[in-house]
Amino acid sequence: MTDFTCVKLYIYDISHGLAAAYGSALLGKQIDGVWHTGVGVYGREYLFGSSGVSYTSPEEIHRQGLAPKPKVRDLGHTKKSLSEIQAWITEKSSTSFRGLRYELLDWNCNNFSDEFTKFLLDSTTSLIPEEILDLPRFVKTTPLGRMLLSFMNKDPISAAQQQQGFNNNFAESSMHTMSSTANNNTKLDKTPARKSILPVIDKLKLRASVIEQKCNRTLNANEKEQLNDIDQLFRPDATYSPMLTREHLMLLISLMINSIQDQSGQQIILEILQLLSEYEYVIKIISEIKGQESPIELLKGLNEQPEQIQIEFLRWFSFIAATSNGRTMLIGIQDDIAPLFTDSIHNDVSPNNVKYEIIIVLHNLLCINTDIRLSFMNSISIGSALVQYMSTPVTAHEAETFLAVFIALADAEKDLYGIAKAMEFDPDYYSSIVACQPLIAKIKENFQAV
Repeated sequence: MTDFTCVKLYIYDISHGLAAAYGSALLGKQIDGVWHTGVGVYGREYLFGSSGVSYTSPEEIHRQGLAPKPKVRDLGHTKKSLSEIQAWITEKSSTSFRGLRYELLDWNCNNFSDEFTKFLLDSTTSLIPEEILDLPRFVKTTPLGRMLLSFMNKDPISAAQQQQGFNNNFAESSMHTMSSTANNNTKLDKTPARKSILPVIDKLKLRASVIEQKCNRTLNANEKEQLNDIDQLFRPDATYSPMLTREHLMLLISLMINSIQDQSGQQIILEILQLLSEYEYVIKIISEIKGQESPIELLKGLNEQPEQIQIEFLRWFSFIAATSNGRTMLIGIQDDIAPLFTDSIHNDVSPNNVKYEIIIVLHNLLCINTDIRLSFMNSISIGSALVQYMSTPVTAHEAETFLAVFIALADAEKDLYGIAKAMEFDPDYYSSIVACQPLIAKIKENFQAV
């Protein structure tokens, strides 16, 4: 019996973990995910969405970035031939599983997977996990449950059918195209224009000689020359104007990771990286660094560092986010950054000063250039964490920055306004702060439309 006859169930959590994080608060019951399923057989994955039944290569919607990595269950082997399967699909595509019959709560991908796997394995009982099939029945009994699913009603199958290489041979209904949000990306259009928030750093402060003193090893002549090149960039009496290379940046990062244990020395290197990140060509070099010295790999271990190092590192990211090349770089690695930022904002152990520096990074990334936006799930996950944190006391300046970032996220993904309202976020909490009032008015206006 070949692997082609093996029937697989692909289980995707299209909430990307948000249901597990917020389901209990919204529904009063812990749920582990909002599930989409596909059925694999004969080297294909069969799917049902608002455009009808389709097939792709297995896990293709994950590779296209339309759904997270699925859990995979082997259900058994089918005795049906491919022609028998095609006949069944053709018949169902014109009757019970026409695209127009798709309903998020009542007749969805999981109902298709249930019927299809029964056919493939000649089963009279369901082969789909009970918690997957029962979830819609449960949430229909709670208004907030409907909201939880409705804000995730981003049919990954119909979106996938717009990508090259997908097949819709069996669906008789026309291809469904999700409505574009491009024209809704107004961000802070009714509020004052914003500028990047960056720390003030003394550029004239001598740093190269201090770095050498802080190292736990002797620098070679080439390394000393590279540090002197960096120093020349900031000296008013510079004797030459160096063009930095990848080797200059790698030296700084390597020294910080491997050769300097002293916190003040590490902080000096981070200050240098902040200053260098004002140069677009330096950002281009940084974006090409891979491995353990890459910014994203350093960010992953950041919460293990002292608070001041975390702050200075995030300020480096704020400088990066304030440049054109930097925004491109951060958007390119947003799927790595978003979970880290979300976890830090959620984490009660994370210092408030660190959380605020994360918000500043997001501010410089999203609130200055209105063409920059995160993906739907990254916007929702960060925005939801932000709403939860905004319910705690913060300073006036922090509140204004928080609200601006929230609006930038929510204007790009309108569902976030509904989530904030469901979480009982009250923007009037900050109404006494004059700078927040235009932002509050915008949030309340959108709350009324939810």
